[in-house]
Amino acid sequence: MAESWYNALMSLSGVLTLTGVFLTWIIQRKIEKVTGKNGSYSLLLPIGGIMIALGFAWSVVSGNTLNGWVLSLILIGPAIIGYALFEFGFEGVSGRLIIQGVLTLLSLFGAGHYSTVTVDVAYVGPFLAILLLMNAQILITQGSGRVLVVISSWLIVLFSWTRYMLGDTTGFVKAVIVAPYVLATIIWVVTLISLYLSISADCSPLHRTGQEGL
Repeated sequence: MAESWYNALMSLSGVLTLTGVFLTWIIQRKIEKVTGKNGSYSLLLPIGGIMIALGFAWSVVSGNTLNGWVLSLILIGPAIIGYALFEFGFEGVSGRLIIQGVLTLLSLFGAGHYSTVTVDVAYVGPFLAILLLMNAQILITQGSGRVLVVISSWLIVLFSWTRYMLGDTTGFVKAVIVAPYVLATIIWVVTLISLYLSISADCSPLHRTGQEGL
């Protein structure tokens, strides 16, 4: 059985991830006011985030076992998030994002080492969705905030590989392995809050690159 602190830490990271999705949606709505775009599809962002959260919450409650509808939530949720971003006009598929996506997909070679193959594969979808959201934010974030988001995106990629070692470790070593994911979500949410404040009503509109980012 996993340590209680581990379950609490992963639950906190899950809440932070969902918070990041909602913050991205709020920021997107602000950008829509600047660009004048119809934002009906932007609701897909929080819907996708809620689907992922519900799927993983149920998998934790049921002991990491995924039935058909839970697996559907976890897999369809990231697809909806990706669709919402591209419908909004996301045009920032960078070389970094491609490399990160490929590395995350390659981590599937370790599937089955931590949990069942199905569960390990299911995690890749949310990882890719988070990378998409982070990459969109990178395009409209400047200075140290941009650097921090880039770092957090690579931490997600790192955790997509190291997570397979969680089943064979305890205590401090387990904490070190899960640290990249926890740090990534904390950094991401903090930079999103900073971005939200920077584009508040009394700030100047985003430049063209920023509008294409989200």
